Amino acid sequence: MTTTSQFNGLPLPAFTLDPQLFIVEGSAEAFELFGNCRFFTDIVDEDSLQKAKTCLSSEVLQPKFELNFISKKGELFLADVYGKRSESGNLSLVIVLKDKQLERVANQLAKLRERLRETDYDLFQEKERTLELLQRVRELSAPYIQLDSNRLLVPLFGDLTEEQVQAFSPRLLENIYETRAETVIFDLTAMGKITDGGLQYLADLLQSLTIMGTASIFTGVQPEHAKQLHHMQAKLPMRFLSSLQEVLSSNRRTS
Repeated sequence: MTTTSQFNGLPLPAFTLDPQLFIVEGSAEAFELFGNCRFFTDIVDEDSLQKAKTCLSSEVLQPKFELNFISKKGELFLADVYGKRSESGNLSLVIVLKDKQLERVANQLAKLRERLRETDYDLFQEKERTLELLQRVRELSAPYIQLDSNRLLVPLFGDLTEEQVQAFSPRLLENIYETRAETVIFDLTAMGKITDGGLQYLADLLQSLTIMGTASIFTGVQPEHAKQLHHMQAKLPMRFLSSLQEVLSSNRRTS
């Protein structure tokens, strides 16, 4: 490959080929990038070789097509090829390397996707920890206190929801089974509203206590609680006392 005046000052790799794809001349940029080669096919990557032969031997030369090239350093890269056929049958080709910025953007996108995957995993772990803490809070919203060998006190805090009752019921039933407690005292003094789901699950819990032979007493019932709990009293053995102090006093009188 030789450099001629046709390409003097051209800041791009360029070639003139004869019909057999022999390199007649080339630009200085082409010489710097590819070294001294005899045939154009010597600098085309094997995967693009058939495409190059097809495009360059076609009677109607495409004005632009893509090929993979191999530099004299052995580096593989993609480039656009702009071509024109002269009346003598020779080919004039200009090679425009794909913008490196595109490669940088692709790499940045790949890194961003990796960071997003890591972030998603971190968020998943954080969500799991949050759910565990929430479950723990729900369990602690109804701590049980062993008053004596026969009675358990369960002070309720916040709103009584389906999730809250589901959270503390297994632990309460397990403790009743282990201690053989005869009475569970639910103190509603610090409790907020009762949701429909919370009321249904509370009824299920009281049914389980009845089956286990454990009595249920409710204290600190507010007027809004009384309306919701009233219909349950007809179906389940429930007792209502005005305050926890009354429950404890009643026990002392009985004793």
